[in-house]
Amino acid sequence: MTSMHDIEKVSIEQREFSGPSPIQLTTEQFDRLFLTPRTDMSDRSSAGVQLKFGNPTPLGLIAFLLVQAPTAFIQMGWGGSTAAANAVLIGPYYLLGGLGLVLSGVMEWIIGNTFPSVVAITFGGNWLALATVADPVHGIASTFPNRTSSPEYNKALMFYFAFWTFLTSVYFVTSLRSNLAFAGVFFNISFANGLNAAGYGELGSGNLVVADALFKAGGAFEFVVVCVAGYLFVALMLDSVDMSFRLPVGNLSGARTNKTKLS
Repeated sequence: MTSMHDIEKVSIEQREFSGPSPIQLTTEQFDRLFLTPRTDMSDRSSAGVQLKFGNPTPLGLIAFLLVQAPTAFIQMGWGGSTAAANAVLIGPYYLLGGLGLVLSGVMEWIIGNTFPSVVAITFGGNWLALATVADPVHGIASTFPNRTSSPEYNKALMFYFAFWTFLTSVYFVTSLRSNLAFAGVFFNISFANGLNAAGYGELGSGNLVVADALFKAGGAFEFVVVCVAGYLFVALMLDSVDMSFRLPVGNLSGARTNKTKLS
Protein backbone atom coordinates (compact mmCIF):
# COMPACT_ATOMS: atom_id res chain seq x y z
CA MET A 1 0.00 0.00 0.00
CA THR A 2 1.08 3.58 -0.30
CA SER A 3 1.91 4.22 3.31
CA MET A 4 5.25 6.03 3.57
CA HIS A 5 7.99 4.35 5.52
CA ASP A 6 11.76 4.05 5.88
CA ILE A 7 12.30 7.82 5.65
CA GLU A 8 15.95 8.72 5.29
CA LYS A 9 17.06 12.31 6.07
CA VAL A 10 19.93 13.59 3.96
CA SER A 11 22.03 16.62 4.87
CA ILE A 12 21.60 19.45 2.33
CA GLU A 13 25.18 20.48 2.91
CA GLN A 14 26.42 17.04 1.85
CA ARG A 15 24.06 16.42 -1.08
CA GLU A 16 22.20 18.78 -3.39
CA PHE A 17 18.75 17.76 -4.51
CA SER A 18 18.76 16.78 -8.15
CA GLY A 19 15.66 14.56 -8.40
CA PRO A 20 15.54 10.79 -8.75
CA SER A 21 18.12 9.18 -10.99
CA PRO A 22 17.03 7.45 -14.19
CA ILE A 23 16.36 3.71 -13.73
CA GLN A 24 16.79 1.30 -16.62
CA LEU A 25 14.35 -1.62 -16.48
CA THR A 26 14.61 -5.00 -18.15
CA THR A 27 11.68 -6.25 -20.25
CA GLU A 28 10.54 -8.57 -17.46
CA GLN A 29 10.70 -5.78 -14.88
CA PHE A 30 8.70 -3.46 -17.13
CA ASP A 31 5.93 -6.01 -17.65
CA ARG A 32 5.62 -6.72 -13.92
CA LEU A 33 5.61 -2.97 -13.19
CA PHE A 34 1.98 -2.70 -14.25
CA LEU A 35 1.00 -4.70 -11.19
CA THR A 36 4.08 -4.39 -9.00
CA PRO A 37 5.36 -0.81 -8.68
CA ARG A 38 8.94 -0.50 -7.52
CA THR A 39 9.03 -0.61 -3.73
CA ASP A 40 12.14 1.56 -3.89
CA MET A 41 10.37 4.22 -5.96
CA SER A 42 11.60 7.39 -4.34
CA ASP A 43 11.04 11.09 -4.43
CA ARG A 44 13.19 13.64 -2.69
CA SER A 45 11.77 16.93 -1.54
CA SER A 46 13.76 20.15 -1.34
CA ALA A 47 14.36 19.30 2.32
CA GLY A 48 16.28 16.19 1.28
CA VAL A 49 13.71 13.62 2.45
CA GLN A 50 13.52 10.33 0.58
CA LEU A 51 10.09 8.67 0.53
CA LYS A 52 9.46 5.01 -0.28
CA PHE A 53 6.11 3.60 -1.37
CA GLY A 54 4.70 0.11 -1.08
CA ASN A 55 2.72 -1.82 -3.68
CA PRO A 56 -1.07 -1.43 -3.24
CA THR A 57 -2.02 -4.01 -5.89
CA PRO A 58 -2.12 -7.06 -3.56
CA LEU A 59 -4.53 -5.15 -1.29
CA GLY A 60 -6.89 -4.56 -4.21
CA LEU A 61 -6.65 -8.18 -5.32
CA ILE A 62 -7.38 -9.70 -1.93
CA ALA A 63 -10.22 -7.25 -1.26
CA PHE A 64 -11.72 -8.34 -4.58
CA LEU A 65 -11.17 -12.04 -3.92
CA LEU A 66 -12.73 -12.01 -0.45
CA VAL A 67 -16.07 -10.92 -1.91
CA GLN A 68 -15.95 -12.36 -5.42
CA ALA A 69 -15.20 -15.91 -4.26
CA PRO A 70 -18.24 -16.39 -1.98
CA THR A 71 -20.43 -14.57 -4.51
CA ALA A 72 -19.38 -17.01 -7.24
CA PHE A 73 -19.95 -20.01 -4.99
CA ILE A 74 -23.44 -18.85 -4.06
CA GLN A 75 -24.27 -18.08 -7.67
CA MET A 76 -23.32 -21.63 -8.67
CA GLY A 77 -25.44 -23.00 -5.83
CA TRP A 78 -22.61 -24.72 -4.00
CA GLY A 79 -23.63 -26.34 -0.73
CA GLY A 80 -27.29 -25.87 -1.60
CA SER A 81 -26.99 -22.09 -1.32
CA THR A 82 -29.47 -19.74 -3.02
CA ALA A 83 -29.42 -16.09 -4.02
CA ALA A 84 -30.86 -15.18 -0.60
CA ALA A 85 -27.46 -16.02 0.92
CA ASN A 86 -25.99 -12.91 -0.72
CA ALA A 87 -27.63 -10.79 1.99
CA VAL A 88 -24.97 -12.04 4.42
CA LEU A 89 -22.27 -10.53 2.19
CA ILE A 90 -23.61 -6.96 2.25
CA GLY A 91 -21.11 -6.02 4.99
CA PRO A 92 -18.11 -7.46 3.10
CA TYR A 93 -19.36 -5.75 -0.07
CA TYR A 94 -19.16 -2.41 1.71
CA LEU A 95 -16.00 -2.84 3.77
CA LEU A 96 -13.85 -5.15 1.64
CA GLY A 97 -15.02 -5.01 -1.95
CA GLY A 98 -15.90 -1.33 -1.76
CA LEU A 99 -13.61 0.31 0.75
CA GLY A 100 -10.62 -1.98 0.15
CA LEU A 101 -10.61 -1.57 -3.62
CA VAL A 102 -11.22 2.19 -3.56
CA LEU A 103 -8.34 2.68 -1.11
CA SER A 104 -6.13 0.50 -3.27
CA GLY A 105 -7.10 2.51 -6.35
CA VAL A 106 -6.28 5.82 -4.67
CA MET A 107 -2.90 4.43 -3.64
CA GLU A 108 -2.25 3.28 -7.22
CA TRP A 109 -3.09 6.79 -8.42
CA ILE A 110 -0.68 8.37 -5.93
CA ILE A 111 2.26 6.34 -7.26
CA GLY A 112 1.27 7.01 -10.88
CA ASN A 113 -0.27 3.67 -11.93
CA THR A 114 -3.23 4.89 -13.96
CA PHE A 115 -4.57 1.57 -15.26
CA PRO A 116 -4.63 -0.33 -11.93
CA SER A 117 -6.05 2.80 -10.30
CA VAL A 118 -9.00 3.02 -12.68
CA VAL A 119 -9.63 -0.71 -12.42
CA ALA A 120 -9.56 -0.79 -8.62
CA ILE A 121 -11.76 2.27 -8.11
CA THR A 122 -14.39 1.18 -10.62
CA PHE A 123 -14.54 -2.32 -9.17
CA GLY A 124 -14.72 -0.87 -5.68
CA GLY A 125 -17.58 1.34 -6.79
CA ASN A 126 -19.30 -1.71 -8.25
CA TRP A 127 -19.27 -3.58 -4.93
CA LEU A 128 -20.50 -0.46 -3.12
CA ALA A 129 -23.30 -0.13 -5.67
CA LEU A 130 -24.33 -3.78 -5.35
CA ALA A 131 -24.29 -3.51 -1.56
CA THR A 132 -26.50 -0.43 -1.71
CA VAL A 133 -29.01 -2.14 -4.01
CA ALA A 134 -29.17 -5.26 -1.85
CA ASP A 135 -29.14 -3.51 1.54
CA PRO A 136 -32.70 -3.56 2.97
CA VAL A 137 -31.93 -0.33 4.81
CA HIS A 138 -32.24 1.54 1.51
CA GLY A 139 -35.42 -0.32 0.51
CA ILE A 140 -34.70 -0.11 -3.22
CA ALA A 141 -36.43 -3.39 -4.06
CA SER A 142 -39.50 -2.39 -2.03
CA THR A 143 -40.20 0.47 -4.43
CA PHE A 144 -41.22 -2.09 -7.09
CA PRO A 145 -44.59 -3.92 -7.00
CA ASN A 146 -43.06 -7.41 -6.98
CA ARG A 147 -39.79 -6.38 -5.33
CA THR A 148 -36.83 -8.27 -6.83
CA SER A 149 -39.15 -10.24 -9.15
CA SER A 150 -40.35 -7.07 -10.89
CA PRO A 151 -39.40 -6.83 -14.58
CA GLU A 152 -38.26 -3.22 -14.18
CA TYR A 153 -35.90 -4.14 -11.35
CA ASN A 154 -34.24 -6.93 -13.31
CA LYS A 155 -34.11 -5.07 -16.62
CA ALA A 156 -32.23 -2.23 -14.92
CA LEU A 157 -29.68 -4.73 -13.61
CA MET A 158 -29.48 -6.23 -17.09
CA PHE A 159 -28.45 -2.86 -18.55
CA TYR A 160 -25.99 -2.31 -15.70
CA PHE A 161 -24.17 -5.62 -16.22
CA ALA A 162 -24.32 -5.19 -19.99
CA PHE A 163 -22.27 -2.03 -19.75
CA TRP A 164 -19.92 -3.71 -17.30
CA THR A 165 -19.37 -6.30 -20.01
CA PHE A 166 -18.20 -3.49 -22.28
CA LEU A 167 -15.98 -2.01 -19.56
CA THR A 168 -14.25 -5.27 -18.64
CA SER A 169 -13.74 -6.02 -22.34
CA VAL A 170 -11.85 -2.72 -22.61
CA TYR A 171 -9.87 -3.69 -19.53
CA PHE A 172 -9.03 -7.02 -21.18
CA VAL A 173 -7.65 -5.32 -24.30
CA THR A 174 -5.55 -2.86 -22.29
CA SER A 175 -4.32 -5.62 -19.94
CA LEU A 176 -2.62 -7.28 -22.93
CA ARG A 177 0.27 -4.90 -22.24
CA SER A 178 0.88 -6.46 -18.84
CA ASN A 179 0.78 -10.23 -18.32
CA LEU A 180 -1.28 -13.32 -19.06
CA ALA A 181 -2.69 -13.68 -15.54
CA PHE A 182 -4.06 -10.13 -15.45
CA ALA A 183 -5.52 -10.54 -18.94
CA GLY A 184 -7.09 -13.85 -17.90
CA VAL A 185 -8.97 -12.12 -15.09
CA PHE A 186 -10.64 -9.65 -17.44
CA PHE A 187 -11.23 -12.19 -20.20
CA ASN A 188 -13.26 -14.42 -17.90
CA ILE A 189 -15.01 -11.66 -15.98
CA SER A 190 -16.22 -10.19 -19.27
CA PHE A 191 -18.00 -13.45 -20.03
CA ALA A 192 -19.35 -13.56 -16.48
CA ASN A 193 -20.78 -10.06 -16.78
CA GLY A 194 -22.34 -10.86 -20.14
CA LEU A 195 -24.00 -14.00 -18.80
CA ASN A 196 -25.22 -12.16 -15.70
CA ALA A 197 -26.70 -9.42 -17.88
CA ALA A 198 -28.50 -12.06 -19.97
CA GLY A 199 -29.66 -13.78 -16.78
CA TYR A 200 -31.26 -10.62 -15.43
CA GLY A 201 -32.86 -10.04 -18.82
CA GLU A 202 -34.44 -13.49 -18.78
CA LEU A 203 -35.46 -13.04 -15.16
CA GLY A 204 -37.21 -9.81 -16.08
CA SER A 205 -39.05 -11.64 -18.85
CA GLY A 206 -40.18 -14.37 -16.45
CA ASN A 207 -37.96 -17.14 -17.87
CA LEU A 208 -36.78 -18.45 -14.51
CA VAL A 209 -35.24 -21.71 -15.69
CA VAL A 210 -33.17 -20.03 -18.41
CA ALA A 211 -32.16 -17.24 -16.02
CA ASP A 212 -30.98 -19.77 -13.44
CA ALA A 213 -28.85 -21.56 -16.03
CA LEU A 214 -27.30 -18.28 -17.18
CA PHE A 215 -26.50 -17.21 -13.63
CA LYS A 216 -24.83 -20.54 -12.89
CA ALA A 217 -22.77 -20.26 -16.06
CA GLY A 218 -21.79 -16.72 -15.04
CA GLY A 219 -20.80 -18.04 -11.63
CA ALA A 220 -18.57 -20.64 -13.28
CA PHE A 221 -16.68 -17.91 -15.15
CA GLU A 222 -16.44 -15.97 -11.89
CA PHE A 223 -14.89 -19.06 -10.29
CA VAL A 224 -12.21 -19.07 -12.99
CA VAL A 225 -11.62 -15.37 -12.26
CA VAL A 226 -11.18 -16.21 -8.57
CA CYS A 227 -8.62 -18.92 -9.39
CA VAL A 228 -6.57 -16.69 -11.71
CA ALA A 229 -6.75 -13.63 -9.43
CA GLY A 230 -5.81 -15.82 -6.46
CA TYR A 231 -2.76 -17.08 -8.31
CA LEU A 232 -1.79 -13.50 -9.17
CA PHE A 233 -2.23 -12.43 -5.55
CA VAL A 234 0.13 -15.18 -4.36
CA ALA A 235 2.68 -14.20 -7.03
CA LEU A 236 2.62 -10.55 -5.91
CA MET A 237 2.88 -11.46 -2.23
CA LEU A 238 5.95 -13.59 -2.95
CA ASP A 239 7.46 -10.62 -4.75
CA SER A 240 6.62 -8.30 -1.85
CA VAL A 241 8.81 -10.25 0.59
CA ASP A 242 11.54 -10.84 -2.01
CA MET A 243 11.27 -14.62 -2.03
CA SER A 244 14.02 -16.54 -3.76
CA PHE A 245 11.52 -17.97 -6.25
CA ARG A 246 8.70 -16.42 -8.27
CA LEU A 247 5.49 -17.65 -9.81
CA PRO A 248 5.36 -16.98 -13.56
CA VAL A 249 2.54 -14.64 -14.54
CA GLY A 250 2.92 -14.91 -18.31
CA ASN A 251 5.00 -12.24 -19.96
CA LEU A 252 3.06 -10.47 -22.71
CA SER A 253 5.85 -8.16 -23.81
CA GLY A 254 5.23 -9.16 -27.44
CA ALA A 255 1.99 -7.17 -27.35
CA ARG A 256 3.84 -4.01 -26.33
CA THR A 257 4.90 -1.43 -28.87
CA ASN A 258 8.12 0.57 -28.66
CA LYS A 259 6.18 3.76 -27.98
CA THR A 260 6.46 3.47 -24.19
CA LYS A 261 9.82 4.41 -22.78
CA LEU A 262 10.70 4.56 -19.09
CA SER A 263 13.49 6.70 -17.77
